[in-house]
Amino acid sequence: MAAESPNGEWTWRVILEEPDGFKEVLVKRLVVNVPSFSKEDEMPVVGRKFHMACRGTFRLDDEGTGIIDPSPSQAASLW
Repeated sequence: MAAESPNGEWTWRVILEEPDGFKEVLVKRLVVNVPSFSKEDEMPVVGRKFHMACRGTFRLDDEGTGIIDPSPSQAASLW
């Protein structure tokens, strides 16, 4: 999928958990403004995968940067 993006620039694959399933978004850069943790999953076909995970609110800016900020409830608990 990343290789098919314009000039191959959209290299970060972000998986979003939504009420009706999962959504995949490609971004050029990724900024994570929340605590993160490592995760290990068994994935069909590819086997064991290691990745970083976090909880927050995702947005994509006009330049292709994906940004994960605290959700409103997380922000309240950080103060």
